[in-house]
Amino acid sequence: MIKLIAIDLDGTLLRTDKSLSEENINAIHYAQSKDIKVVLCTGRPYLAMKDFAENIGFDGDDEYLVVFNGSQVIKANTGEVVVNDVVETSDLERWYEETERLNLPLNPIDSEWVYDPIEYPDGKESTYTTLAPRKTVNYHDFEADHTFNKFVICTVEDYLNEQLPKINTNLLDEYQTVLSHPYQLEIGKVNVNKGNALKKLGQQLNIKPEEMMTIGDQNNDQTMIDMAGYGVAMGNAVQEIKDSASYITDTNDNDGVAKAIYHFIK
Repeated sequence: MIKLIAIDLDGTLLRTDKSLSEENINAIHYAQSKDIKVVLCTGRPYLAMKDFAENIGFDGDDEYLVVFNGSQVIKANTGEVVVNDVVETSDLERWYEETERLNLPLNPIDSEWVYDPIEYPDGKESTYTTLAPRKTVNYHDFEADHTFNKFVICTVEDYLNEQLPKINTNLLDEYQTVLSHPYQLEIGKVNVNKGNALKKLGQQLNIKPEEMMTIGDQNNDQTMIDMAGYGVAMGNAVQEIKDSASYITDTNDNDGVAKAIYHFIK
């Protein structure tokens, strides 16, 4: 029996033009009417999710968002943090040194800001876009106890693919790294991902992984697809997600989320 449905945002719940269809909203409300918990899971920060949560009608005290790819679980209506797994200034120093070596742009992100450096390496400007506010700072000026929810490397896809194999393998072993888009690498605390965040939330809500349904399209959705009793891939999902899923629905431009919800719930 499904007790929780976790839905990725970009490429899944949202159309390609970033709009939210009435059909998907109605399907979410239908699931909620059956006492099924619906959780939005995204790499975005909470500040970039508030409007979406309000548009869907997440106004209860027990509605949750998984943000920063699992670094935080937050109550949708209040912003109260119920799970928080962070990286620190010492981690930023290591990754900043490595990205400078590889001429890659790096953006650290916390609950309030997306940070830009005083100068990007060799003119490699970041292509990271977000609704969250941005601030330009000297990365060496952060206090030692400053914490971040994730780091992002976002640049031209071909160049990123060329540089990724050159990243120090020790760093890759010590941190959670995942491609949330073909042009965007996200870096966080080891074992921090959407799947583990949902497990932690499930423990608080007394919902087991096998009672969860998860819907996604990109590599950063892999852990929640693998973890859940019902893993659903979008029709536009990357092949790895389709190979792992127990069901493949329609695309994000054809209300694939709504069709998946009705397929399993009705």
